[in-house]
Amino acid sequence: MVVIDELPFRFVGGLGFRSFCAVLQSRFVIPSRMTIARDVVHLYNSEMEKLKKELTMDGQRVCLTTDCWTSNQKIPYLCLTVHYIDSDWCLKKRILNFVQISNHKGETIAKLIEDCLHKWGIEKVFTITVDNATANDVAVSILKRRVNGWEGSVLNGEYMHVRCCAHILNLIVSDGLKELHHSISSIRAVVRYIRLSTARVEKLSVCVAKEKIDFKGKLVLDVPTRWNSTYKMLEVALKCQKAFERYEEEDSKYLQYFLEEEGGKKKFGPPSKIDWANASRFVEFLRSFYQATLKFSATKSVTSNCFYLELGEIFNLLKNLALTNDSLLLDMVSNMKKKFDKYWGNLDNTNLLLYVAAVLDPRYKLGYITYCLGCFYDAQTVSNFILKVQTLLRTLYAFYSKGEREISPIPKSFTSPNTLQGTLLSAFMKQKEQTTFDESLNEVDRYLADESVNPLTPSFDTLIWWKQNSIKYPVLSLIARDVLAVPISTVASESAFSTGDRILDPYRSSLNPKTVNMLVCTQNWLKSTNEGLVEQFFSDEEDELVQTGLIL
Repeated sequence: MVVIDELPFRFVGGLGFRSFCAVLQSRFVIPSRMTIARDVVHLYNSEMEKLKKELTMDGQRVCLTTDCWTSNQKIPYLCLTVHYIDSDWCLKKRILNFVQISNHKGETIAKLIEDCLHKWGIEKVFTITVDNATANDVAVSILKRRVNGWEGSVLNGEYMHVRCCAHILNLIVSDGLKELHHSISSIRAVVRYIRLSTARVEKLSVCVAKEKIDFKGKLVLDVPTRWNSTYKMLEVALKCQKAFERYEEEDSKYLQYFLEEEGGKKKFGPPSKIDWANASRFVEFLRSFYQATLKFSATKSVTSNCFYLELGEIFNLLKNLALTNDSLLLDMVSNMKKKFDKYWGNLDNTNLLLYVAAVLDPRYKLGYITYCLGCFYDAQTVSNFILKVQTLLRTLYAFYSKGEREISPIPKSFTSPNTLQGTLLSAFMKQKEQTTFDESLNEVDRYLADESVNPLTPSFDTLIWWKQNSIKYPVLSLIARDVLAVPISTVASESAFSTGDRILDPYRSSLNPKTVNMLVCTQNWLKSTNEGLVEQFFSDEEDELVQTGLIL
């Protein structure tokens, strides 16, 4: 409870908790804060050993994400998170380290990560996902040399460095919104005015009810550096547009507030009908980028296979809007297109593994990528690039065919009179499946030649498909396990900072770094391994942080 609910150790000595325990079970001996502290250490060590065993068994290869954060006490921390798909084809992520860092230099970051990998006995690192800071380029370069020295990399770590796609998308959209339209400023001003007073918030709620608007949430005030928070602010405000218009009639101080000057300048607002109409167009335009951000930032499902799907949609949107005469959006689109071309316009600027991941999605394979590229590039460029993707996939196949990781054996079914029919039928189906293989083709050729799954198949799960087809593609499935585990954003590490922020509140700022690391890591491990009540309360925390624009 202390770990999961982020309670201080002294909580067990509180009068309220002791009274509660006395009523619940008077014979229960309440432990002291020192006992609780020792128990947390034992729990951390116990859970760490379990996870360490899982991360180093059967040649498990892992992907990493890392990010840095500064606490309210101005102390910098680094979070390192591991991502992998286990032998049962379940995607997992665990925080390995949450430690203080002396500076944000690449050499320092690399040293901390290397020490952590030594501590956990991890040698097989597939990728490291980081944001675009120059220090991270240095850190990944150093770590690549280290992992190559341990002989734990794939293809000498050539594709180890993955740039956070959500961060790049944030830069692209932020560039388009750097000169905010006055309509956005007007709506921000009225949202800020309402949020300044509890009485105003309550009065707006009354207006929402009177206008029969189906909305029970809260107004969102954006963060200037987070464009997705601007999107949420506008989206929520538009739902309450009629309530805002009614509020103007019921608050005599409303218009007067916006007539006052602030810093010698006239305040923005209140929004006019034109401002609301413009905001509606902004929201419609930004919705595609917002949805892409959510998909890039997902932590409960694989993301590497969706990269090019979303990239193609964004490219297509910017290309089409650039040809319109919409003066409201034209400047915004122009700025965004320039930034897009800088990071993603040149096909060689993106890690090829992300295209291989799309090929390893049985709904798309090479067909969809080829089609999308053909919409944006000339035939020769498309042909050359597709050849590169195919070459990488075949190179990976040759590497994994060496058998450096054992293929998981298929458990034998227990044969009894009651299960004989099922066993025989299963054996027959397996024989039938095997006899249909073309022996002249390797797994890559067979996979690409086999019919694709209908992309519109409802609730399709890529991992379940590969689990069911791992017998048919034993080597290719090993590649899929590693490539599909690659996270394309650092949200998993960023979201840990909200936990750190709560643990290191002003009342517990004296906690030593080792204790902070134990609390953050142990909570993450317990939340990840325990279903039910814990999952009910915590499973959507990362999604909420992204949706409200608090991270990325």
